[in-house]
Amino acid sequence: MVKISGNYRWFEGARFDHAYYRAEHMRLTRALLRPLGLQRLESDSTLSAHTPAPGQIIATSNACFATLAAAQAALQQAGAALLADLPNYTDIRPELHLSEVDSHPLD
Repeated sequence: MVKISGNYRWFEGARFDHAYYRAEHMRLTRALLRPLGLQRLESDSTLSAHTPAPGQIIATSNACFATLAAAQAALQQAGAALLADLPNYTDIRPELHLSEVDSHPLD
């Protein structure tokens, strides 16, 4: 399995609407990526009792695909539409990372 991660790093004065991100942006992400082979989608919001420090990751999205080719095709086909939604919830540009995921059973 291949995972595309989008990490959002805080900077002084940044804006991030976690409610919109969790609900609307993830809905859009599912709608765009499911026909392109999306197998799993996660959104993380960092928990902290303090104001984020510059450079701290405050949110992450993970989209999983069966193969690297499927992940790359999904980025190429849907990436522009997903980036066009950014102004609706943030002024932070996500850092994208692709990784291979191995599962390790707990038994």
